[in-house]
Amino acid sequence: MKRKPIILIMTSHEDQSGVAARLAGAINAKGTHNVVIISDDKYGSVQKLSILDRLMDTGQEYQYLLESKDRGVIRDKLKMRKFSKRVTRIGNMLRRFNPEYVLCVTPYAHHCAVEAKKKLHSRVRILYLVMSFTAPKRGLDEATDTYIVENADVKAALIKSGVHPKDIMTMGLPFDIPRWDPAELAFAKQELGLPGGKTVFVYIHDKKQLEEMFSLLLDQGNIATYVVRCEDAKLRQELSALATKVPDVNIVFVATKEKTDDFLRTADVAVLSYDVPMIYKCLELGIPPLVISNDEHVEEDISYLLSHGLIVRAKEGVDAVGLIYKLLQTELGLQLSQNGLRWTELSSVENVADFLITYIGV
Repeated sequence: MKRKPIILIMTSHEDQSGVAARLAGAINAKGTHNVVIISDDKYGSVQKLSILDRLMDTGQEYQYLLESKDRGVIRDKLKMRKFSKRVTRIGNMLRRFNPEYVLCVTPYAHHCAVEAKKKLHSRVRILYLVMSFTAPKRGLDEATDTYIVENADVKAALIKSGVHPKDIMTMGLPFDIPRWDPAELAFAKQELGLPGGKTVFVYIHDKKQLEEMFSLLLDQGNIATYVVRCEDAKLRQELSALATKVPDVNIVFVATKEKTDDFLRTADVAVLSYDVPMIYKCLELGIPPLVISNDEHVEEDISYLLSHGLIVRAKEGVDAVGLIYKLLQTELGLQLSQNGLRWTELSSVENVADFLITYIGV
């Protein structure tokens, strides 16, 4: 029996939303290819974090340093690192699986794949799914064969940096999350233990920011049910203790990511840290996203989303409260909802999967 061609997907701990698994499931369902997912626990540093790993633990910090004007910053930090173990592991995976190509879904995975390709003088093709709303500033990268990007502005920026137009596919991002009709929504709220009325979904990564926002929401009284995504058991306990002092406010905590999408789908407004997958899901669902961030690393992306009327932004929790009222009670919420639905109407996991299984013929 002839072996199905293999697609190797490289991911890393940054992929909290499971993009790699979503794409693998869609490709495997086609029946034409087998997919192997390799995370950084297989190709990264095993015994201890390298300098590169530690930088990547800060989220987009490594990408930010790469994009800074002072390229010496990252070069000086990494000049003693030869990537020998990492390159060896990736080389072993390439020999073992002999993939059609490597698809990278995080900046860390992309960097490691490119580094290995160069050092091994490999001819393997590298595809990079750029998980952002603006272009990476690294410019032309001769080791990357194809970029899959979210929008036409990213494509234009990459072309300007020297990437050939045929090597860039504009396909949105692969986060399919179906909307519920009113009857399905009412049933889902009942199943999830949510009362009728307005629902505000809160997912803030920073502990202090979440504590501040939670306290401010309690002060508003029973204007909505608050669904709070919080994995930290100790923090949940602390927040629950605060909530007991305001018994007329409905609070529901979501502790695991398995139920996150279902609770998100019930929301009228989402209050978020800057998080590309969560923002994109809100756009697909027509839920107005309120982004709380003063992080200069993502300022360009936030400015881009603001300029297209896709989000509203608060730099502090106190600013977010007024915006929540505005989104719930004025036409602004409806406007953002419609903008998001239009923005994502042609995006789907299925479209990306179709492109990936036919890539060999491109």
